[in-house]
Amino acid sequence: MIKKVGRKTTVTAIAIRMHPKLRHLLDVVGRKQRRSMTAVIEAAIEAFASSTERDIAESTWSTDENERALNLYLTAPDLCSFDEEVDAKAALAARSK
Repeated sequence: MIKKVGRKTTVTAIAIRMHPKLRHLLDVVGRKQRRSMTAVIEAAIEAFASSTERDIAESTWSTDENERALNLYLTAPDLCSFDEEVDAKAALAARSK
């Protein structure tokens, strides 16, 4: 498939590992609710997230991955890994020059 120039995808594909029994449960839930597996997983994440986590995700969201990481560092630095913290500090230092 040829990717069109200038268009960005709106979704990201991820690979996950799960126990076959859990995979079967996902399939059954999807069939029962007439949803795709993706829709079931998305609904489960939405239901599982706390309001605080939703607020953080909403306030730090950006289409640019680097900006998202910097926003997360500025909003909730305790959620960043050491490498993300180092990268964010470098980005802030570069901005201030």
